[in-house]
Amino acid sequence: MTGSGRVSVALAPHEVSQLRLIVESGEFASIAAVTRAALQSWLRRRALHGGRHGAESLVRGLDARRGPAAGEIMERVELLFDAADAKA
Repeated sequence: MTGSGRVSVALAPHEVSQLRLIVESGEFASIAAVTRAALQSWLRRRALHGGRHGAESLVRGLDARRGPAAGEIMERVELLFDAADAKA
């Protein structure tokens, strides 16, 4: 895909307020910049974790290398990511 495109999204009033506060704080220059950064962050995280299928594949790989404890560690990691998602 070349160039850029325009997308229109309907948000709840409190979400729009949050976006405006972020811009007013000077953290970002515009609501569009906040939105782009959020999408890029989500895409990086999605690529890194590969969704549930990717996590299961990672667990199998760790289990094969390190034994049963690796599966327990991955469960803890998944719980941490779930908790972070719930806060967002």
